[in-house]
Amino acid sequence: MSDNGTITLGKDTIYGIVIVVLACLLVLSIFTQGFGIVKSPVQNITNCTAPNPPPVNKTQPTNQTPTVITLEVPSSINDAPLMGTAGSAITVIEMFDFQCPFCGMVAGSDWVKTPAYLSRYGAIVDTVPKIESEYVQTGKASLRNFPVAFLGDESVYASNAALCAGDQGKYWEMADAIFKAQTPEENNGKYTPDKLKEMAKNITGLDTTKFDACVDGNLKTGMVNTLTNDCSVVASNNQIAFGTDPSKAGLGTPTFYVAVDATKIGKAKVESAANTAGFLWGKSADGKRYVIIASPEYAKLKVLLDALLS
Repeated sequence: MSDNGTITLGKDTIYGIVIVVLACLLVLSIFTQGFGIVKSPVQNITNCTAPNPPPVNKTQPTNQTPTVITLEVPSSINDAPLMGTAGSAITVIEMFDFQCPFCGMVAGSDWVKTPAYLSRYGAIVDTVPKIESEYVQTGKASLRNFPVAFLGDESVYASNAALCAGDQGKYWEMADAIFKAQTPEENNGKYTPDKLKEMAKNITGLDTTKFDACVDGNLKTGMVNTLTNDCSVVASNNQIAFGTDPSKAGLGTPTFYVAVDATKIGKAKVESAANTAGFLWGKSADGKRYVIIASPEYAKLKVLLDALLS
């Protein structure tokens, strides 16, 4: 330091400071992975879509005297597993693949229930169990399941097994067991026929001899294909999902439709409820149902159902 208070640094000192600073920056880069945020232990999961994602949603009419658009529900709706009462005023239709991670989230699969995943996806975790307990089991709505399969052989095996259990009135118990065993990885051996038969042994009242024969014989794969194709066609015709290329149509999972009996719940309430939740709505071609596409914001399903039931 000079007499007037000025600090004078030599070249060697300056070079030393520069080297120290660069070393610190190198260490910081390593620990922050290139000056970014350290990666979370949560696996990066993308939405479950068929090989060709569907086009963007149709635009709801906005003219002063809007024409209600026509939307479809799967033609096989009456063949899909039912929880609740057939012909109820409100029917929630869920299209899902047992291997789809987001389907596992809305089902409340065990692997999702860790702090890391709940902090990111907690708003949609247990969506389906909440619908079952708050609306279906209280008689306010019914639930139809479409266990589709487009993520590989184990999706087919799992859906086949659930429908095999359904022959004995145990579809929902088997579906719960399959989702309980879910992991976010696909086709990793968790849903082989032998493992599905092991899961079934814990279902009270299930005749495992009949069940095993159905699983080994792939006796429900025809129905799995029918449900999958039906849902894909409807998704294409309704032009739903999250892509941007209109030439690519297919099915994204999970997808929820809410079918409303037009004679029991009127247009004004359906329109208000759907608009409040931000969902696309229309009317079936036969005029018997209002159809609301309650995806992809699954957390708003409760908002929609509460508004329809108010």
